[in-house]
Amino acid sequence: MSVRAPSFPPVEETLHGVRVHDPYRWLEDRSLPETARWIEEQQVRSQAYFASCETLKQLRCRVQEFLNVEVVDQPAKTGGRYFYRRRCRNQEQACIYVREAATGAERLLVDPSGTGQFTSVGIHRISFDGSLLAYEVKQGGEDSKEIRIVDVGSGRILPDCVGRGYARGFTFATDLGGFYYCQETSSSGAPSHLIQFHSFSGLAADRVVFDSARAPGSRLVLIADDIHLGARLMYRNGREQFCDFFVASREQDKVWRSVFVNKKLPYSPILDSGRIFALSYEGALNGQIVELTVDGQEIRTVVPETEAAPRQIAIAGGRFLIGYLENGSSRIRCWTAEGEEASEIKIPAGGTIQLLPQPGSTEKSVFYTHESFVQPPQIYEYSAGTDEPTLFSRRLPSQEQNSAEVRTLVFVGEDGTAIPVTLVARNGIARSGPQPVIMTSYGGFGVPMTPQFSVLVTIMIELGATFAIPHIRGGGEFGKPWHDAGRARNRQTSIDDFIGAAKWLYAEEITTPAKLAIFGGSNSGLLVGAAMTQRPDLFCAVVCIAPLLDMVRYERFDQAVKWQSEYGSVEFAEEFHALYGYSPYHRVRMNVDYPATLFVSGDRDDRCNPAHVRKMAARLQERAAQSNPILVDYSEERGHSPVLPLSVRVDALARKLAFLSRELGIEIPGGGPS
Repeated sequence: MSVRAPSFPPVEETLHGVRVHDPYRWLEDRSLPETARWIEEQQVRSQAYFASCETLKQLRCRVQEFLNVEVVDQPAKTGGRYFYRRRCRNQEQACIYVREAATGAERLLVDPSGTGQFTSVGIHRISFDGSLLAYEVKQGGEDSKEIRIVDVGSGRILPDCVGRGYARGFTFATDLGGFYYCQETSSSGAPSHLIQFHSFSGLAADRVVFDSARAPGSRLVLIADDIHLGARLMYRNGREQFCDFFVASREQDKVWRSVFVNKKLPYSPILDSGRIFALSYEGALNGQIVELTVDGQEIRTVVPETEAAPRQIAIAGGRFLIGYLENGSSRIRCWTAEGEEASEIKIPAGGTIQLLPQPGSTEKSVFYTHESFVQPPQIYEYSAGTDEPTLFSRRLPSQEQNSAEVRTLVFVGEDGTAIPVTLVARNGIARSGPQPVIMTSYGGFGVPMTPQFSVLVTIMIELGATFAIPHIRGGGEFGKPWHDAGRARNRQTSIDDFIGAAKWLYAEEITTPAKLAIFGGSNSGLLVGAAMTQRPDLFCAVVCIAPLLDMVRYERFDQAVKWQSEYGSVEFAEEFHALYGYSPYHRVRMNVDYPATLFVSGDRDDRCNPAHVRKMAARLQERAAQSNPILVDYSEERGHSPVLPLSVRVDALARKLAFLSRELGIEIPGGGPS
């Protein structure tokens, strides 16, 4: 049984005529000693479960073989220098390096190892000449960060920095005498959003160059090129979101000019080489890039609307590189800034492409990654005007993993809509009767599910499981209409599609409820939480990572109010009823034995507050009907960002694998059931 303090009675409140019961409101308060004791109890419970998993050590060794390899990421090129992060074998955190393009000479710039196991660093911005590098410092998995500066030539870390907060834009001054930044703190008490200038001279306080009054859900972002500073202010007006955009010359940083106001989102300004562009959806369902005058008038269409919406945009050497997902395949198409289509970048067939833009860069190079279900990310460099990209870095596991069969089939959703589902297996789909299956999807924010490399999935496939991805509505596989069909008041449609995929797997005799596990994190964690509370009979095990689960109160935590356009708001009756209808925390019934569930969360998560997991786990554990294990893998340092040290990540992934293997009854070679 979970800790239940008699001094904290359940909270009852009436919202839009509905009596809402919240028995674990007290677990929202992390500072309470009762909450601390509850977390300690969960850690003891979790440790006891995994201590009985005889093959945990064996699984950890396999995870170690995949994760303890050299990894290069965050590549950039400027001023004749390459910059990147690299984590070597047996190293807990990545370091930042610089390499001279002409000679290949490499130097270590930033090493976080002396500041604690949970301190990570990442490349933030680089000056136009490559002489200064701003890097971010994170503690644990939090989203907030501190920004520090290193002199690239000498390797000296400057005393100048930006205090911990949420980075909303950064650029070095043209004369390298300082930098402009927009940094939001976690405190909501500040009356204004600010863009400030910090001088390296240290003779004066940081100077405010732009300010705007703060409003609920508003946000200010600094963007820049080598000529202009740009201030993009986003805000709500009733149920819709809008943005204003202002620019100033770097030479006159206190003279700002309004480019446009009250543009309905999505509408995204882009600065490049003194010109103003925008990704516009006005009259273009899939979006187009237009050039604007300083007064906001459209001059020309630079990148026309195509049959697929842009997924990513990068600029290199005066060219727009646009990443598309067309019929499930990734493409990178190119246009000049004058609106002429250039040659398409040749990319490997299959898999997923991720462009890695360098904001404000004047370089001709841009980097992208390619990965698939069986291939870890590889980094390529493309230089504008060339036909062939070059391989920059390849990540290989310590030993070759098995190949897999990938098939995409279709099932019919509850309302008759055709829903694609991708299946991945080692030796063929549905080889000899029902097999263990692990299933995930996303179904939110217009994010498509594309082939990506996952160590968890790879090892589960090695153990004989099939991996299933239903491409449910709410994602971005088929553009904005597909997203809207599962967004806000339509969120239940995404859940229905996910549940429908489980039913289809049974109808096709690919698996059975006793052999189906589901997993997901963040918005996907909400998805699996909703599915397991609505149809607990369909699933054997659930892994729910850093989720939202109390959808009646999600807006009250951290900065989650910014997701109202995706989920809706309890302020409005119709949206409240939709949220309350599928909210996993409020769907828990007293007489149901829910599937074995492993929740994963931690105190550093400032995106999906860990109170969601604390409350949900407590509510599941309190009931006499619950005999399947409800576990919470909880850590003070875990957050939403995947920056934990190597050893911690290895242990955490091994526990997920041990849980799934044990609950699915999968035998580990040489060990028996986990």
